Amino acid sequence: MIQMSEIRRLTKVAVVAAAVGAAGLGVGAGIAAAGPYTAPTTQWCPGQALPFQEIRWDMSVCHTYFTVPFGQGNVRMVYPDGSAADSFISADITPPELTPSAPQPLPPGTPFCSPRGSLIIIGPICDEIGLDMPPGSLRR
Repeated sequence: MIQMSEIRRLTKVAVVAAAVGAAGLGVGAGIAAAGPYTAPTTQWCPGQALPFQEIRWDMSVCHTYFTVPFGQGNVRMVYPDGSAADSFISADITPPELTPSAPQPLPPGTPFCSPRGSLIIIGPICDEIGLDMPPGSLRR
């Protein structure tokens, strides 16, 4: 005969299993959207090692900085011989808003197929129809 404590325990196990299953569905249900984001910043304060030895900035205050393309930084940088270097660090300004680039389209005439070994297989498998995707995966 099943005792009341066993029924309660089985009920708890069932509720926890259902909650874990529902949480798993919630995590995987959406499509990721890559929206604009700000450039990641780092903070340097007096007493810390310089992030780059070539930097010349006010060493008595903290700076929030981020990297930019060479030659577009606002922080003075100097080579060991004293000559000016192209700066790739911007500091103490609002970081730019970046937009991710769109994914590259497949070449024209490429059928939709799943490469062998992909997590979700939506037929046909590429090498079954003779498509070398990813390149080098087709063995002849």
